[in-house]
Amino acid sequence: MKLTIVLPFFNEEALLPGLPATLDRIRRALSEHDVRVLCVDDGSSDGTAAGLAALQDVEVLTHSENRGVGAAMETGIAAATGEAVVVFDPDEPYDVELLAPLVAALADAEVATLSPYHPEGRVDGVPAYRLGLSRVASWLYRRRLGHKLFTYTCAVRAYRLPQAQTLLPLPNDFTAAAYLVARALQAGMRVVEIPAVLRVRTEGSSKMRVMRTIRSHLRLLRDLSVTPSNDDPRVS
Repeated sequence: MKLTIVLPFFNEEALLPGLPATLDRIRRALSEHDVRVLCVDDGSSDGTAAGLAALQDVEVLTHSENRGVGAAMETGIAAATGEAVVVFDPDEPYDVELLAPLVAALADAEVATLSPYHPEGRVDGVPAYRLGLSRVASWLYRRRLGHKLFTYTCAVRAYRLPQAQTLLPLPNDFTAAAYLVARALQAGMRVVEIPAVLRVRTEGSSKMRVMRTIRSHLRLLRDLSVTPSNDDPRVS
C-alpha cells in the first residue's frame, strides 16, 4: 500500500538528535508498504525547521507562523498522497510497531485509531491532569455522539486517504483528533480501535494549554450533532 506518514512539529528541537532513528523505526515497521514521510513544521521559533530541512528522504512543509497542531495535521493530510495517511507523534508516545496493525486495520475500516482507553490498552507515566482531561473528554464525546468508541482524543491514526480528505478542514487546536473521528462517525465511516499503551514523553515538552483545550473541547461538544444510538456497528 502507498502511505503518507504525517509528523507534526512545533518547537521540537529536543527531538532532532533521535529523529533519524525514529524515522528508521517507522520505515522498518512499515517495510511492506511504500512509505512517504511528510514533516509539518508549525512555525517553530527554535532550530526545528533547520533540523528538519537537513534530514534526508523526508519532505517538509512549513507554516510561516504557529497555527496549532490541528492546522499541522490538516496541512499534512491535505498534502498526503497514496491510498492511506497515518498521523504519528514524533515524540513516540506509542510503540512504532503498532503502525503495522494500525494500517492493516484499514482493510475493514476507513479509520483505525490507537486506543489507550480500550479495556486492553494502558497508560504509563502520563501526568494525572492530562490523563483525566483526556479520559473525561472521550467519555463526553461517547455520550454526546452515542458511539461505543473508547478513545476519541488519540491523534495517532490511520485513515483511508480519500475519506480523510473529505473531513477537512480541522480545528487548529488539540481538539482536531476528536473532531476527525467524530466527523468520520457522523459520515457513516467505520472506525476500528487498536489497543495501545500510551507513555509519557521523555524528550521536549507538551505544547497543550489545559484550560484553553478544555474550553475548545466544550465548544466542539456543543456544536456536534447528536447520534441517538449507543450500539453502533461502525465501531469495533
